Amino acid sequence: MPEHLLPPDLDPLESDLLAAFNELATDRSISFGVGPIPFSSIDRYAVRYGYDGAEDFELLRRAIRVMDAVYLESVNKQKSGPAKTA
Repeated sequence: MPEHLLPPDLDPLESDLLAAFNELATDRSISFGVGPIPFSSIDRYAVRYGYDGAEDFELLRRAIRVMDAVYLESVNKQKSGPAKTA
């Protein structure tokens, strides 16, 4: 496999946050399009997996929101199709 296609090595915290995103992504609404991961889902995940303090929770919340924004941007780009030229 070409080296540029290999995923980067992640430290344990990065691996945990990516796993959290992948798990939480299953909780999003998909009725009239793909919606963001609900805050309530992030909050429940934090309680279940021990993101106890305010700093820990904010790290989890911000990381999930950033990854989710990238994901939603990609999904919306795919739905709109290629850019039209005049």
